[in-house]
This record gives sequence, C-alpha cells and structure tokens, in this order.
Amino acid sequence: MENIKEEMEFDPSGVGVANGRYFGMPFSNDECPVVLISVPWDATVSYSEGTAEGPEAIIGASVQVDLYDEHYPSSPELKIGTDEAEIDMEDGGRVKVFDYIKAINTESRTKAKKIIDCLSEGRDLDKELRGLQEEVNQASAAVNYLTEQVCAGYLSQGKIPGVVGGEHSVTFGAVKAAAASLPEGRKLGVLQFDAHADLRIAYEGFEHSHASIMFNILSKIDNIGHLTQVGIRDFCADEHDSIKREGRITAFTDAGIGEAIADGKTWKEICREIVETLPEDVYISFDIDGLDPSLCPNTGTPVPGGLSFQKAVYLLREVASHRHIVGFDLCEVAPGENEWDANVGARLLHKMALFAIFAAREKK
Repeated sequence: MENIKEEMEFDPSGVGVANGRYFGMPFSNDECPVVLISVPWDATVSYSEGTAEGPEAIIGASVQVDLYDEHYPSSPELKIGTDEAEIDMEDGGRVKVFDYIKAINTESRTKAKKIIDCLSEGRDLDKELRGLQEEVNQASAAVNYLTEQVCAGYLSQGKIPGVVGGEHSVTFGAVKAAAASLPEGRKLGVLQFDAHADLRIAYEGFEHSHASIMFNILSKIDNIGHLTQVGIRDFCADEHDSIKREGRITAFTDAGIGEAIADGKTWKEICREIVETLPEDVYISFDIDGLDPSLCPNTGTPVPGGLSFQKAVYLLREVASHRHIVGFDLCEVAPGENEWDANVGARLLHKMALFAIFAAREKK
C-alpha cells in the first residue's frame, strides 16, 4: 500500500523528491519500460579519477530535471526505474550489485594507480605489479559479467536497460547482453558518442581499459554489425589505421563534421548519413566527453571541440525515430566541485530514455 500511495502522489510537474532513485521516480521496475543501472567503476582511468561517483551525482541532480519534452507532450508519463539487483555473498548474505561494485572499485583503483604511476615514469612493471595488474583485470571481468547479467534480465522482460557509469569500460557487459538478446541472424549496431576512438588493445596492460572498449566490443562480442563513431577527435595512428582497415567502422570525426558544415551541409543531413550507417537494432554508448568540454569540464579526459548539447539531442532523437534502440549507456560523468557535469548528464540521460521509448511508439 505504501508504494501505491507514493506513486499516486508522484507529480512529474512538481518538486523532485530525493529518494535515491533516478528523477525521484518511485515506481516499481516491473511497470517501467526503461530501467537505469548504476555501475560505479573507474579502476582503469588513465587521467582524472571520479567517474565512479557519476551515478550518485546524476541521481542527485536528476530530481531537478523537468520531465516535459516539447516533441512528446505525453513525455511526463514515462516511468523510469532504478535497478536494485542483489547478489549472494560467500558469507550467506546479500548485497546490492551497486554496493559490491563500488567496494571492489576502491580496492582495484588503488592497485591500478600503482601500475599507471609506474608506467608513466617509464619503468617496467615488476612481478608484484604484474600480479596487481592481473587482479585488476579479473575484477574488471567480474564487473562486466555482473553488468551483463543485470542487463540480460531486463532485456528478457522486454525492457530497455540504460547503464550509468563509471568509466567507459562498463559498456562491455551491456553491449554483450544486447547483442545476445537479438533474434538469430540480426546484427547489432553500436553508436558511439566520444572524443576518443577507444580502439586501443589492452591499454596500460588492462584488458578491459576504458580506452579499449570498442576494440573489445568488435573483437570479443558476436553479431556486432557496425560501429558508428561520432565526435571523435583524439586518437593514435594505430586507432586511425583500425578505423580505415576494419570494415565495420564508420567514423564521423569532429574535424570531418566541422568541414562538412563549413562546406554547407546541414546537421540534419549529417544525422541522416549517420543513421544510414546503422542496422535496425542499435545500442547507444555515450561517453560524455563527446560533448563540448564546457558541458563536462570534470570528465576524466576532456578534449577541445565536440558536440553541443542541442546537436547531440537532435541526433539521438533522429536515431531513435528510425531505428530500434536495444539499450544505451552514459559514461564518464564526474561530479567535480559542483553539480554542472551531473546536471548535464541527468538531462542527457532523460532524453536517451525518453527517445528510446517515445520515438519507438511514434514509428508504429
């Protein structure tokens, strides 16, 4: 009865209530078409820490988000759930997946930092550090597995899972679950918003590095049909070669987009070209550093350039209006000293959830 009372009192146009759930929505996950899954993991970040705090910061900021979208008048009706899955522990107790990942992240980040500091000083890893490196790799694999299992559970219920990181490596389990959920013969497309190509191999020796996520997706997950990258502007020569050599990648680089606009092409035309590269079933992976860094100054690896918020939202709506969104994620939001990054992230997250549902209804 208490839950029913809470739902009856929820006013999407009223003051947001900080109840520990995204957008202050009190609904049970059973009645929500989209469920958001927090993955507070940033063990392999190679520059600035803090993205593990992203989910909690976004939850805090999300109660300030107005839930109305001018393109979808019934948008306030969208019910968004917050994952509270639990796992069994060896001592017989149970713990929330969120709390478990948060705990092992703290331990793994301490180990990873020793390795990163050693390599940044130009020294080779000794036996002890190589052992720590393997422990971080094992912890990363565990996080991937847990994320995959939670996402697979919601997909089996016909829901759209949205992962909230954390560093970009948390995308792997979500994409693996999305790809496995498709009918036989269907290929999954991945739309990546990012400043970086993320095609490095085991960066800094971490097999599941944030800088290796797209390499891992293409090489380790079956039935990935195409990877479309948007906004990338920071990549090494090997990654550039991979883009040219791998037949499943189309990159709309920041420089390329800028040149196309300077030559007179509209953003609408560019968005249509982006959509045409994707198969029917699409997973959207949004690293917030794909945006102009003025919108995410505290993200782990900010890069000058990038998309405006309006351009990103327009493209998201176009993709959702013409393709089937299987799942999505938002990664690399770090709160910093104020709530600006989390405010941007919360609004972006709401648009992704909204478009995935309402644009799909509009197509029917």
